Amino acid sequence: MPRVSRLWICLLITVLPLAACSDGGPKNRRPTHKVTVIVTQKGKPVDGATVTFINQEGEPAIAYGKTDAEGKAKMKTYVEGDGAVAGRHKVLIEKSESIGGAPTVDQNSKEYDPNAPPAQIKYLLPQKYSNPATSGLTAEVKEGQKELTFDLP
Repeated sequence: MPRVSRLWICLLITVLPLAACSDGGPKNRRPTHKVTVIVTQKGKPVDGATVTFINQEGEPAIAYGKTDAEGKAKMKTYVEGDGAVAGRHKVLIEKSESIGGAPTVDQNSKEYDPNAPPAQIKYLLPQKYSNPATSGLTAEVKEGQKELTFDLP
């Protein structure tokens, strides 16, 4: 292969990915508004819950965040802390843990055991809030709005 061709191949492999990433991402990003979600259950903060907003207007845009010890989650659509797009959203709130199961042959091995029993999922919040069809939770994100609160039974 001639040297010129190798040089062009090297340039294409090196420069094109950088050029694609340097423009800040997709040009069709919708504007976001910073919003913090507060999740409580019976008035007490919920730590470690995943909150998801599914935009119901225009192109799908999903925002998500994880609650801290105070029950607060800063929402993220494109980059950390940017918030959620304006408009109506379905809201999902989920907190669960895996119990049991044996994904490996033994605890020190990384080998998969196809005969191992599956882990069981224990929902720490009512399961209905983790499904868009049953959640029943909604939110309206507006410019200037700072917080949204969800108190689960």
